[in-house]
Amino acid sequence: MAKLIESEIQQGVATLTFNRPNALNALNTPMAVELALLLEQVTKRVDVRVIVLTGAGRAFMAGGDVHAMRDALDEQPAQRQRQIGKLVRHAQLCVQTIVGSRKPVMACVNGVAAGFGLSLAAACDVVIAAGHATFASAYNRIGASPDGGATYTLPQTVGRRRAAQWLYFGEQYSAEQAQQMGLVNWVVPANELAAATEARVAQLLALSSQAFAHTKTLLCAAPHRTLNEQLVAEQRGFLACAEHAEFREGVDAFVNRRNPVFNTL
Repeated sequence: MAKLIESEIQQGVATLTFNRPNALNALNTPMAVELALLLEQVTKRVDVRVIVLTGAGRAFMAGGDVHAMRDALDEQPAQRQRQIGKLVRHAQLCVQTIVGSRKPVMACVNGVAAGFGLSLAAACDVVIAAGHATFASAYNRIGASPDGGATYTLPQTVGRRRAAQWLYFGEQYSAEQAQQMGLVNWVVPANELAAATEARVAQLLALSSQAFAHTKTLLCAAPHRTLNEQLVAEQRGFLACAEHAEFREGVDAFVNRRNPVFNTL
């Protein structure tokens, strides 16, 4: 039986592939539980420096499994709440792990990203998308409010007004439109997506892991701090980096006009 999430770790890169292609990788409860566990595991592994999320087949992730939700509606209220609640709870855990990870997480969007698929993309640090990929909220189509942190990460990424437009009206946007709005970093032809992703991952692998970790922490915390609080946090982060071997390597490389080699964790 095929795994719901295919996991591959190679040369410092953990690639997690959503693997329900016949269902457009729609998220059901077993898949959510597995994804949450794998994200927690790869985030903790010292041999993993970059995490990539992508989908099998022609979709990134077309939201939650509505057919499974329909089955849950036939249950008694308490059982229905347990079933749907378990799905949502583990979906939220996935987002918490992505945002809280001190490692770069890239979404490689190979097709439709709707509902929770949109939420996942918004939670990642960077997004690369095939030219034919589409992005949609879709929650309002089933009479539900968003989950997966979409109401938190999307406004921070594209602004409150655009997030409201996206979430209220459920409009579908092309990869190019999503890039213009600020959700997507790079759009490439579908036949170049794998190579372009590999090239961007190589750039992330070349970064100082310590510097990235502190930078991500600062960016995530900034909206909840005053300027003075953020300046203090920046000072702490810079001084912490200065005590690490990667800082010494970076400074030495700059002074000697060579490229730094950051290979410690």
